[in-house]
Amino acid sequence: MVKSPSKPECAPAILLRDVTAGYGHQLVLDSVSLVVGRRESVAILGENGAGKTTLLRLILGLVQPWSGSIEIEGKAVESEADRRWARQRIGYVMQGSVPGKLPISVEDAVLLGRWGKAFSYLTRPSKQDRAAATRMLELVGIEDLKRRDCRELSGGQVQRLNIARALVREPGILLLDEPTTHLDRNAQAALVDLLRSIRQTLGLAMVVVSHDEDQARSLADRAYRVSDLALTLDWGESACR
Repeated sequence: MVKSPSKPECAPAILLRDVTAGYGHQLVLDSVSLVVGRRESVAILGENGAGKTTLLRLILGLVQPWSGSIEIEGKAVESEADRRWARQRIGYVMQGSVPGKLPISVEDAVLLGRWGKAFSYLTRPSKQDRAAATRMLELVGIEDLKRRDCRELSGGQVQRLNIARALVREPGILLLDEPTTHLDRNAQAALVDLLRSIRQTLGLAMVVVSHDEDQARSLADRAYRVSDLALTLDWGESACR
């Protein structure tokens, strides 16, 4: 059983208690617990198919636990309305995002991240929406590409776009699923530096799924490993105990 940290500055952004989950009759995670404090960064390691992405989907409310409880920023996530609220507070950079294949501008691709919160297909983005998109493009270093067609971007630029789109709702939590996959070594190093800077600048809680332990050590305060249905501490310790 996980206890909430007593330090006010370490109030949990993410809290899972004894969560069991799976798909159909297949058990994927069995009684796992996790605390991520606000401003903390945690890495999730493990083999392909171990349940790392399922853990992220539980946090996002895209998978419902069979048992146990989940809280996001101190709010219990129990109903569909709770899950919709939680997704507003979480930015998600999924593995295999494809904005680079969209025939739209970089700015419009980022604005899609505001869809459902600030505007719909029936309304125009407001000045505030466009200002938020510009801020995020500046943050990730591609503001000068805002008018460019997404299909003209390099792999590293596409991933920066993914991050800007995930952050444009101004979430308190950022989840990243293998964020440097398919990038060359230089682009990987640049993206790791960017994520460290973003965490420092925005004060986010961050959860990074990675198969690269060196990269995980560059990004995270500690790491957990998913294996044999369990989630166990692999290295590091929480500053929020």
